[in-house]
Amino acid sequence: MQHLAAKHSGKVRLTRRAFCLRPQPDPTVRFKGTYREAAWQRASASGADVGITFRMWTRDDFPTTSLPAQQAAKAAERLGPDAFETAHLALFRAFFEEEVNIGSREEVIEVIRRAGLPLEGFLAEYEAPGLREAVLAEYFDAVHTHGISAIPTVVIGSEAPIVGAVPLAEYERLLAKHQPA
Repeated sequence: MQHLAAKHSGKVRLTRRAFCLRPQPDPTVRFKGTYREAAWQRASASGADVGITFRMWTRDDFPTTSLPAQQAAKAAERLGPDAFETAHLALFRAFFEEEVNIGSREEVIEVIRRAGLPLEGFLAEYEAPGLREAVLAEYFDAVHTHGISAIPTVVIGSEAPIVGAVPLAEYERLLAKHQPA
């Protein structure tokens, strides 16, 4: 999405909201041989056109929730838009390219540290009262008000939402339909 916003500077507005893969930890979650593995393989093809490599998950501890990562992104957002973009991309790459367990608070904080965000300020926001509730409120609003059930969900103009990762060309096609003549 950052690629599209940069390419269409001033014409594309990204509005991001927290969307937990699982708001409550589910200890039965597995990767190998599940729909998660199949979706990961499909997403791998879509990410190639913007330089994202999806490395298949080999660890035994697939995240049982994404709440720690969502809270980290929200904490970074409170530090400013640049901090959010840095954290968002670092967390995305950590999960999909480096097999970081984004359900682990410690691993998420290490990702943020490596990304170069000011750790003291980040931790103050990450541990601030109400952060978890703010993330969950965005998630429940997406699910119950807007009917969103998966990520990414992209809305372009009055088109039906695009659910799931699709090739960049599909977003470009829909954006072209909505450009003024």
